Amino acid sequence: MKKRWIAGACVMLLASGLLSGCGAGGHKNAGQAAGDQPVKAFDVSDVTAFTYVYQGQLLMYDLEGDTWQNMADASVKLDKEKIEDFLQEMSGMTAQTVIEDAGELSEYGLDDPGQMFAAVFSDGSSLTYCFGTEDEKASGVYLQVTDDKDAADNTNVYLVDETYVTDTLNRGMEEFE
Repeated sequence: MKKRWIAGACVMLLASGLLSGCGAGGHKNAGQAAGDQPVKAFDVSDVTAFTYVYQGQLLMYDLEGDTWQNMADASVKLDKEKIEDFLQEMSGMTAQTVIEDAGELSEYGLDDPGQMFAAVFSDGSSLTYCFGTEDEKASGVYLQVTDDKDAADNTNVYLVDETYVTDTLNRGMEEFE
């Protein structure tokens, strides 16, 4: 039962995130330099499932007891420490710039995101990270975070280091074995 719920939640997160552009835009404010401002940190120990797209394929993982499993192939043995390190990287994301109440999401490539990451937590809440276009001058990529538990910042767009897309989320299942 839990696996069906998690699989359904991950698919719904993917559909709502990627197909709807991760949220509605508000009015556009000028970007404010943030330095290394945390984007949306989360407690890695509260994550019970996560998903992201790797080479056009949706990878979904869930926590069964104390063991992480690939939802497509539970027979593969995954290294809990490698997964927790990956989740810690995602939780520790920082922004170079924050655009509060971003307007037209298409300006940032968030109307049709190129990459996404979603996490489901032990209380049933979730976070979805949608990555838009690259800003080559700033060596960054635009990000919108949708937090179904705390929507206060859901209209913000962040400029984050492009390595979150090129490196962190560019991992196949074998990298967690």
